[in-house]
Amino acid sequence: MEKFRQHSCQHPLIPLNDANNTFLMAAEIHEGAVLDMYTYCNKNDLSQVWAYLWNSWYHPDKWVLWARSASECISVLRTTMVVEGFWNHLKHTTLTSFNRPRIDLIVHLILTQVIPTVNLKLSYHMDRRRLGHPKSLAPWQYDFKKLWADYSKPDDVRRTAKEKIIISNTRKTKAWRQERLDWLQEEEEREAGTYNTSLHDWTCSCPSYLHSRFLICKHLIRLANMALGEAGIKRDLQFFYNLRRQ
Repeated sequence: MEKFRQHSCQHPLIPLNDANNTFLMAAEIHEGAVLDMYTYCNKNDLSQVWAYLWNSWYHPDKWVLWARSASECISVLRTTMVVEGFWNHLKHTTLTSFNRPRIDLIVHLILTQVIPTVNLKLSYHMDRRRLGHPKSLAPWQYDFKKLWADYSKPDDVRRTAKEKIIISNTRKTKAWRQERLDWLQEEEEREAGTYNTSLHDWTCSCPSYLHSRFLICKHLIRLANMALGEAGIKRDLQFFYNLRRQ
């Protein structure tokens, strides 16, 4: 699964985490992903798995449907999660009381319940309601702000906070907590890597950036804080209000 995730997130604008900070072309990413997955399946005698992966995922016609590298731009939104979220809400909220409803009933519910709710949310996000009142952040903007604040902290402070969360989690076994603490200790003792971080392109070669939901990492955030200065985003929330999904 980690290989699949790695192949999905690679992009020509994101450098590899190697000594030369190599940038690959889209075709090279696809070729390398196919070779990597084929080699793994061949080594572990997974011929049927490879047949499925090639026909459903790694064939050129399928690759462009899910791989980030198939697009010239780096998209933050992955797969069809926004559309799937809408249908999930429609099915489990609006249509939860109906069994196999007729199409005319569904259209009526969309017009009278779904669209007004969407318009109301848009009015809040576009600052068209409660004029003069502070504008609230969208849920994903809250998450982004929380991550930004976390990545801005020194490594020792972040590690201490993680230790407190693990130790205070009494619902887990003692062995589980000790295992997580050992992982943190190994992470602290691991030699720090050197990554190609570009504030101008907003890219970094570290693994955290490659798999990040918002395409951020501590290296980029700390560089951005230095560029913005001490009184930058800490003082003005307009920075987070102006964030937009691409």
